[in-house]
Amino acid sequence: MWKKTIILWLLAVLFSDFVFADTGSDEKILTLGVSGTFTGALASVGEHVSNGMTDYLNWTANHGGIEFKDPESGKNKRIRIKVISEDNQYNAVKSAMAYARLKSRGVRAIIGFGSTPGEACAALASRDKIPYLSWYAYASPAGFRPSPQYYWTFLPTIAEAATPMIKWFVKKKWHGQGQPKIGIISLNLPSWRVLEKPGLTDAYVESIGGRLAGIEFISPRATDISLPLTRLVFEKNADCLILMGVLSQAVLLAKEMRRMGIDPEKVIVICNISAWDESIFKSVPKAVEGFHGEVHTVSLDKDVPGMRKIKKIAKWAGRTSEELLLNYANGCLGALVLETAIKRALEKNGYEKVIQSGEMIRNELHHFRAFNPSELAPSIEVRNSDKPFFLNYARIVKAKNGKFVDAGDWISVDEIKGTLE
Repeated sequence: MWKKTIILWLLAVLFSDFVFADTGSDEKILTLGVSGTFTGALASVGEHVSNGMTDYLNWTANHGGIEFKDPESGKNKRIRIKVISEDNQYNAVKSAMAYARLKSRGVRAIIGFGSTPGEACAALASRDKIPYLSWYAYASPAGFRPSPQYYWTFLPTIAEAATPMIKWFVKKKWHGQGQPKIGIISLNLPSWRVLEKPGLTDAYVESIGGRLAGIEFISPRATDISLPLTRLVFEKNADCLILMGVLSQAVLLAKEMRRMGIDPEKVIVICNISAWDESIFKSVPKAVEGFHGEVHTVSLDKDVPGMRKIKKIAKWAGRTSEELLLNYANGCLGALVLETAIKRALEKNGYEKVIQSGEMIRNELHHFRAFNPSELAPSIEVRNSDKPFFLNYARIVKAKNGKFVDAGDWISVDEIKGTLE
């Protein structure tokens, strides 16, 4: 008899991870999943972002969960949250496997890293009605096509995400004669090929007074980009190079430009967010001097409530100063957005309805109302539910003397029609 009792007890403990319910002491629990890129092709950026997302949610769980005003009683209540992390390794198949494991453990929402991993799960999320916020990803038809939409990205399409960088160079930086010529070097991903679609990026550049010199696509595993550089700089005379890639490619670009004698003070280089954080100074401290990059939060040394909280979380999680980077802050920002959507769903619908279906959290994300993220960034909101994304501004910083310095104010993201067709 005692053996049977022990077996039943063990089964109860085992399956407790899979159940969302009150605990008998009126305790509310909600389980959230993180599909991070801790290893794999894009881990140089993905690890920092994924750490930020995970640490923020674990910190919230450790500090009482999410507080909300109950819509029925009008009283302030709390739900505990449980956080389960999986490594998608920036791989479509492994991402789908990570999703299946998170689903089996009863998650009510997922925050993830990466366009490719997120796109692989978009239809699954739609089928299962599990909200999936891919915070470090660009919008694409593959991700946004499944209906009803349960998958979102922090930025619009790759072409639209480039608009602040393009505007900054043409409107703020360029002081030469004639039309400034912009060349783009892009990671060769299916959803990023929209950059070369006629009448989109090229037309946008011309609409603000520039000219697209050309677009060169490179493999994620490229070890030599001298040919794209030769074409864009020496053959097409680009005045500015925009890198839409990852951190390892920014390192490669800095090395190649130095070797080829291309001065970044004369040919301006701007790296997109996934190719840009402070860890680049460890790899190419001299070669990266003069490079520019986009960021979506205030600087780490900015004394605002949001950044103070992020530093507190990083310390609590045992992160070193080398791990506290802008991309870590971006990961925390994404988790803050998810937390806000959950809180709004709870305050509108109550705990019982929120745990019955992902629809309540989904509605708050899909129609995310303007929100001040504790001064970490300008107001975050979904402005168009037909093309929902969250970050509407970027700013440019410059690598100088081993750190990032401001090179301009916040610049809005512009829409380019046709990029999701």
